[in-house]
Amino acid sequence: MFAHLPSLNSFRAFEAAARLRSFKDAATELYVTPTAISHQIRQLEAQMDTQLFERQTRSVVLTREGEELLLYTHRALKQLQSGVNHIRRQASTITVSTTSAFASLWLVPRLEAFRQQHPDLDVVLKTGESKEDIEHDKRFDVAIRYGHCPVSDPQSVLLIKETLSYLASPSYCEQVKTAANATIFTTRWQNAGLPAIEPSLESLTPAAAASVNIRYFDQESHTVQAALAGQGIALISTLLVQQPLSEGWLIPHPAFASSQKTGLEYYAVIPGRHRQTAAIQQFVTWLQQTLT
Repeated sequence: MFAHLPSLNSFRAFEAAARLRSFKDAATELYVTPTAISHQIRQLEAQMDTQLFERQTRSVVLTREGEELLLYTHRALKQLQSGVNHIRRQASTITVSTTSAFASLWLVPRLEAFRQQHPDLDVVLKTGESKEDIEHDKRFDVAIRYGHCPVSDPQSVLLIKETLSYLASPSYCEQVKTAANATIFTTRWQNAGLPAIEPSLESLTPAAAASVNIRYFDQESHTVQAALAGQGIALISTLLVQQPLSEGWLIPHPAFASSQKTGLEYYAVIPGRHRQTAAIQQFVTWLQQTLT
């Protein structure tokens, strides 16, 4: 279709010389010699059978045909540059689909560390509770999912298996020292495919178990906030509250200090088109190393 078009280098040389009205200045801009610019333009004129410049002693002047070609050439090169820039930006941007809680409570606080290791890569987060079809939806490059990692799926990479603990603020632990009449916040997911996190009360006396008030949120971040506010005990993944734990904002509740539950798994899903993409591999490797 484009077999009879002159070379791109000829158009680049012509556009620079026409815009700058100088072969010498065009050569400087394109890091070549004035002779190379002159050769490219003579070749272009020969292929088009049209004179594009009037050569004068110390300058060049566009002919009418040269002025017309400049308009087309500048527009085409500008559009080509725009397309290249768009694709280049896409190649350096990783769009991640993940849950709101994982993004806000774990990933966002650590993203700067990834950027420092990979300053040429940018991570864009798209959060939600539904599973995106990233194999066919090219808006997403990788997904971080919560549930059971399908071990037989070559596109899924296990990141970590979580542990759930009963955590509360120091003030709540001081106020409510036993399980009797305690309030436990836990999560009942919007995603019906995930099992609700139910407190284990078997170790309590029937009277104490009956007095426990269990309240549900559909977002783990809400469960955490309720515990931080001193309203009760959060049955929550310790992975998502590493900072509140290290700062002492949340501590194991004395009535459940030895009680832990095995939770679900976080795993990455890489669509087939990105199985060999270096940027995606670097991001998933960083996740594995940071979560370990």
